[in-house]
Amino acid sequence: MSKTLFIALLLLICPLSSQASEQPTRIVSINLCTDQLLLLLADPSQITSISYLALEPTSSFMAEQAQQYQINHAKAEELLTLKPDLILANEYSDRALIALLEKLGYQVERFPLPFSIEGIQRNIARMAQLLGQEPRGEELINQMNQRLDNIAQQRPATPPKALFYQPNSYTSGSNTLQDTALHLAGWRNLAAEVGIEGYSAIDIEALLLAEPEQLFTSPYAPGSRSLAQHQLSHPALKRVTAGRAMIEVDYKFWICGGPMIADAVEQLHRSLPR
Repeated sequence: MSKTLFIALLLLICPLSSQASEQPTRIVSINLCTDQLLLLLADPSQITSISYLALEPTSSFMAEQAQQYQINHAKAEELLTLKPDLILANEYSDRALIALLEKLGYQVERFPLPFSIEGIQRNIARMAQLLGQEPRGEELINQMNQRLDNIAQQRPATPPKALFYQPNSYTSGSNTLQDTALHLAGWRNLAAEVGIEGYSAIDIEALLLAEPEQLFTSPYAPGSRSLAQHQLSHPALKRVTAGRAMIEVDYKFWICGGPMIADAVEQLHRSLPR
């Protein structure tokens, strides 16, 4: 199936809990991940409020664009005063709040966290359909796919070994965006190869035995120095990677699945040994 046909099908089959008779004009987002898709796809006149999390530059890919909009803290009282005609939430948003809003008759749309390119595409297509901005959604998907295709043509025949290593010894195994991005960029993800699924801790002995050629990390609070972060500077880590420094990839690329995954893949690809 061609990519153009796949995108067209996405735009047709994305499930909607209700269909608005016209384009929504008072949209409120209460979650960082829906904030970012909303900012990428909507007309500014459609956006009434986004969550305060959208302003945090460490975690928000759209922090600069978010500054011009009214923010909310996902409290029922403030949301009702905004008189929204569409409320956007995440699958992990406060269930009691969502139930109350739906009981009061508001259209609430919840989005899952994607762990694959296909999941990102579905979320973009669904958001575009909700906003009445299908052409923008298709264009955004095509742009992301083109960037990823360009990298795919340059991947090495023998992928080098890598691993994400976070404070408290956490790593990213299969079914994570980091795993997806590493493979797309041309790396092997050793965390997935040793059987780790999702986000889980890896003991340093297992890490050293896996012999990664490169370690990556995504600091949530750059510049801070906590006990949990101390292990990232363990001397054995540099020895196993032959002295190569750990490479930082911005946390804002991972916290929400979106077209910014292409930025992460490009950075990981540039980090391949030459």
